[in-house]
Amino acid sequence: MKLLGIELAIPLPEGSGARTLVLLGNDGSVEKIQRVSGVPAIAAAVGNLADGEPFLLGVDIPVVVPAKTARVRPVESLLRRRFRQKMNAGGRAAAEDSGLPGETLMAGLATAGFPCLPYPDRDRRQCGLAETLPALVLKSLLWQSSPAAGERDLASQEELFRAWTAPVYRRNALPARAGWADQVIALETTLAAVGEIDGYDFSTVRDALRSASSVEDTENAAALFDAILIGATARRYLEAPESCLFAGERDDGYLIVPADSLMRRLWLSDGGQASGELFPQASLRERLGNEARLRAMDLLNVPGRPSRLEATFSDSPLYEFDNIDEMLWWKHCRHLAGPKIPVNGLQEIQIELEPEGSTQASLRLVRSRHQALSFRFDRPEAWRRHLPTRDNRTYPFRVLRAVYETAPSA
Repeated sequence: MKLLGIELAIPLPEGSGARTLVLLGNDGSVEKIQRVSGVPAIAAAVGNLADGEPFLLGVDIPVVVPAKTARVRPVESLLRRRFRQKMNAGGRAAAEDSGLPGETLMAGLATAGFPCLPYPDRDRRQCGLAETLPALVLKSLLWQSSPAAGERDLASQEELFRAWTAPVYRRNALPARAGWADQVIALETTLAAVGEIDGYDFSTVRDALRSASSVEDTENAAALFDAILIGATARRYLEAPESCLFAGERDDGYLIVPADSLMRRLWLSDGGQASGELFPQASLRERLGNEARLRAMDLLNVPGRPSRLEATFSDSPLYEFDNIDEMLWWKHCRHLAGPKIPVNGLQEIQIELEPEGSTQASLRLVRSRHQALSFRFDRPEAWRRHLPTRDNRTYPFRVLRAVYETAPSA
């Protein structure tokens, strides 16, 4: 799959209509750079760079916009509240304010013979778009490499992350009286702060800055920096989805950004949790689909009593949990990769702690009696051999098997 990134969100100055499009290699290096203007030219350039292969095009404009007439999508409201991230409105009522709506781009690509999914295809079989936000990507990358993200209590880390603001370097965000030299310094300072990050190749931006001597040169370098941030984040989501956050929903609007456990915790902080109520057997089969094989554990179905079903997964779901107690609380768990596990009726899970390939045995978790969904370690001494409890660290785990109780039959 070809990996591309293009910056489209920043308004263009009068008399200029060129956008920066980059093609990334498998290792994240920048292979080609093109300056294109207009949807037909963008579609033609994407097709030429893809060269007949499926592609994933990272963009920084709203791709999925709900049909409801509103200025702000749900994902934007949540990002402002949970991450304290400033961003433009992307709802349908604000479409006229944006330079290029995502739906227009998708229509242009489809007309040129490149129909795309509005989200990445993790199987890498179909072309797709991936929406991200360079400012939030930069904030996340700087945060993860900052000493401020070190050993602190969770409340202090959350306060520091929300206070973090990514530097500005685009012409429209700088003071009106700033010249090209001021923009060069702003971009060079940003590059120095970011440093070297695996999968993000900024060498071409540094090369462009060495020869920059005008407003146009520096703005082109800044646009190239954004295009690389966008494309490399789309690549990271394909290569290492556990290191990213898919914020939002496919149908209502989403955003993909690099993320650590703190960002995933903040994103889920006030999202509410599904209850542990029982549900009909047919519903469980529909929700799991082909992701798992279901087997009845009871020999007979007794009327008035719930039935037990065992689900084993072909692609083991990958989660992580915060080790804050003697139990595993589902509200402190975050989905990283693989199929999502329905929690209604979930009574028991058998897991394996990461890293993959370890020789340790699988471990068992049994539903506790608390009203909030949680699991007790069974047996506790088996867990303590692998990790200390209450160390406030985050541990990834893979779910090998899950046991559900369905609603009693009539």
